[in-house]
Amino acid sequence: MNRAEDEAGATMAEPYLTDVGWSGSALRVAGAIRRDGELPAVPEMELVLRERDGGGLLRLPASAAADDGLITFEALVDVAAVERGEPLPGGLWDVDLAIGSPPEGRVFELGPERAPGLDTSPQRRFLPGAVTVAAYFGGRGTLSIDVGGRSHVAGTTAADGVAWDERREEVVITGHIDRRWISMPVSGTLILTERRTRDTFEVIAALEESDERLGYRAALPVTRAFVDDPLPRGTWDVALCIGFSGMHRELGVLAPGDPVDVQVWRRFRHVRVASSAAPEPLTITVGRA
Repeated sequence: MNRAEDEAGATMAEPYLTDVGWSGSALRVAGAIRRDGELPAVPEMELVLRERDGGGLLRLPASAAADDGLITFEALVDVAAVERGEPLPGGLWDVDLAIGSPPEGRVFELGPERAPGLDTSPQRRFLPGAVTVAAYFGGRGTLSIDVGGRSHVAGTTAADGVAWDERREEVVITGHIDRRWISMPVSGTLILTERRTRDTFEVIAALEESDERLGYRAALPVTRAFVDDPLPRGTWDVALCIGFSGMHRELGVLAPGDPVDVQVWRRFRHVRVASSAAPEPLTITVGRA
């Protein structure tokens, strides 16, 4: 949301961030909001942490002060002892700001509005037990806290091409994602999941960076010409997992316009290998019509 709105249509300017940074195990979040007639001199404020893939909800106190037409706010999120001395549970937590007491209060996303020069690169901390915690700005510019670095679904991306490499007898998948939504990629993996058994098959995706895009290329073995374990029979859904700054984001891959449909020699018989076509999600089918 860009502005909060009540039932009467009145609006309130969106808060903007002035500082996000770690002090030990505590993440300091500070910002300001323009003072208008709707707000009391120093309104009640809280940080609201919502677990993106679950039902977790935490409300943490935020201090507020009046300052030359602005209301400034500051809050600390101690991920090592966020509630009753317990660490913030593993998962992905979106950070919002609540102004006013519920249910009348309004809740704003934090991050889309921020001060010029604010560092937007992921900021990491390590908790006991080698748990990685990272504060970062996602694709829509919103602030989140990732605890544990587990793979999280982050939308879809369309493959640029799926081609058959006749010499190596491999299906080659290429594509790219917008470079702006991800920082410092360090690894790429193509993850295929068989629809019926839910078995997975993984291959490395080579990454190539430029200023605006992150290209990837993955070769999928389907015969025994070069590897001992080619992709087994079945229908396989394709996803791309990008690792960066101690985090992992998984993108469902959409099929390009031109599919692959070939017969390969495997285990003394011909086996069909085919891919789906746009606008469907990308699937690779081995040995089935």
